Amino acid sequence: MDKSTVGFPDKLPRLRQDFNRTRSLANGSRQSHGKWLRWLGLTAIVIVGTLAFAFMLAASSCYQARAARQIFEGIVFGCDLIEPSEEGSGSLYWARIDLSAPGIELFVTPMDPVALAEGWQYRLRRVGDVVHEERLAIAINGSLFTSTPGWRPRLPGDFARGVETTVANHVVSHLWEDTYLLWFDDQLTPTLRPSKPPSRTELMAAKWGIGGQGVHLHDGRVWSGADRKPDSRTAVGADQTRRFLYLAVGENISPRLILHKLADLGAQEGMLLDGGRSSSLAIGEGAKGVRATTVYGGWRPVATHFGVRAHLLQRNP
Repeated sequence: MDKSTVGFPDKLPRLRQDFNRTRSLANGSRQSHGKWLRWLGLTAIVIVGTLAFAFMLAASSCYQARAARQIFEGIVFGCDLIEPSEEGSGSLYWARIDLSAPGIELFVTPMDPVALAEGWQYRLRRVGDVVHEERLAIAINGSLFTSTPGWRPRLPGDFARGVETTVANHVVSHLWEDTYLLWFDDQLTPTLRPSKPPSRTELMAAKWGIGGQGVHLHDGRVWSGADRKPDSRTAVGADQTRRFLYLAVGENISPRLILHKLADLGAQEGMLLDGGRSSSLAIGEGAKGVRATTVYGGWRPVATHFGVRAHLLQRNP
């Protein structure tokens, strides 16, 4: 008899027990690990949702219609309540900028050197940070964009690429054939044509420009086929003759209705920018009669912003 096999059958039950115990522990560990990951994921979702809700709630400060007021030299700011309907509800924040006022300067996000070196154009930023860091009087989110990575929520610093054309201090980001461009020359005269893309002559003359999605407000009239579905919206408008710029952000409003509101304010031409969760508006330090804050949105960082610098109003002695 081979001595190596002596006693082996007696050890089989013990080996089976040890194997079963090990497998049970492993299964338990996997289940515990899976539960931990599920709880971690749920916790992250709750935290992100809570923060987003807090941002939205804190920003939704227009509980009653406010009379329009001048908050900086050349900038009038107002907040209107939208009468609830199938085209929207909630607050509409707007500003009218007199581009001929002393001290008025425009801002469009320039391309980022680090992003360019990596094959992108921008790094994502929140509107409140942009207003603070660039010393702006007021700013809104800008054009559509894509960013990376795509498997998680967007974070400040993520690389991004613009969809529509923008112009920042005479530097053209790129040319996208479907861009409608609101642009300004060296004298800040606004131009918004109901055709695309911007011509080579326009791009050479533009000092600042922001690309949008169809000029559905033209000659003071809103196109009858404009979308009536409400969502968070950002829109810009202009009156070339009077050299006025208009900014508007609505909590829950249709494209048709927000453009009608711009027309009521005096805009002759207007279009939508990026919207939904990107919609945001912030006011800078020194504003008269309103607190410097992110008025609406701002929790989601975006690629480009459109803003204005202005002189402070003289305080009464």
